Amino acid sequence: MHGLLGLEACTPGATHEFRGICCAGGPDRAYGGHIIAQALLVAHGTVEPTRHVSSLHACFLAMGRPDAEVRYRVRPLRDGGTYALREITAIQGDKELLALTASFKRAECGPDRHITMPCAPAPETLPAHGESVDRFWSRITPSSEIRRVVQVRPVIGDAVYDTVDSPGGRHRRMWVRFSGALSDDPVMHSVALSFCSDLTVARTAALGHLDADGGGTPAQWLFLASIDHAMWFHRPCRVDDWLLFVHHSPTSGDGRGLTSGEFWTREGTLVATVTQEVLLRKRRTAAAANRPALADVTIG
Repeated sequence: MHGLLGLEACTPGATHEFRGICCAGGPDRAYGGHIIAQALLVAHGTVEPTRHVSSLHACFLAMGRPDAEVRYRVRPLRDGGTYALREITAIQGDKELLALTASFKRAECGPDRHITMPCAPAPETLPAHGESVDRFWSRITPSSEIRRVVQVRPVIGDAVYDTVDSPGGRHRRMWVRFSGALSDDPVMHSVALSFCSDLTVARTAALGHLDADGGGTPAQWLFLASIDHAMWFHRPCRVDDWLLFVHHSPTSGDGRGLTSGEFWTREGTLVATVTQEVLLRKRRTAAAANRPALADVTIG
């Protein structure tokens, strides 16, 4: 994970400005989850070790290029008795890519409750290769580091068919984990979880929009781009063990779609919640379906 992040201070000894390089998501497009993860790691370095991330809220301002330097600037906003707040800006060249705020807190004792994990087949019973996995990776550049560091086991049927969990809604389930063992540092597991949180939520918002076009994948028929992304960290977990990632998309329209998701341990503990709004537009011509997805999309 440290090698994937590859952050270094812009100035020796600096604590508020770092630089790194992000891997590709789609063609000519940096993976947004990587930018979020690097921004969160930078912010973590400016708070006391006794505080851990409780939430983050990110707005994607522009598409980044993979394999090009991204600079991260941190501005402390608050250091209270329990909570601390940081603002992080990701910049590539003269263009701001991401504006993110992250909240950190000290642990507190008290009542603890959460809903029951949805039913899902165990990850060991699902194929590591096949149609469902190929569909999952269909929008990720074949050479991207994401394919090397993340393992996925989609629940068969959820990603192929538009499974209706309520009238007008869509949902799907998949198991995810980081390949290999991560360190015991909880910071690295929070960062790794944020890296995974942007993998597929946008495409879940697109489920149902493919019916009229005879199926296919979102990349063939739709422009998709993350607009904003929020995440709440409820409990610690290990991201090098399987986590169930459950998506729900309650609505789409007006060129936008909304998806929420939860991460669960295999023991049934709810560890994080994610919400994302995505740009969702149909391609204008049949010829456009053959162009690389999102290579020339500007949010707006």
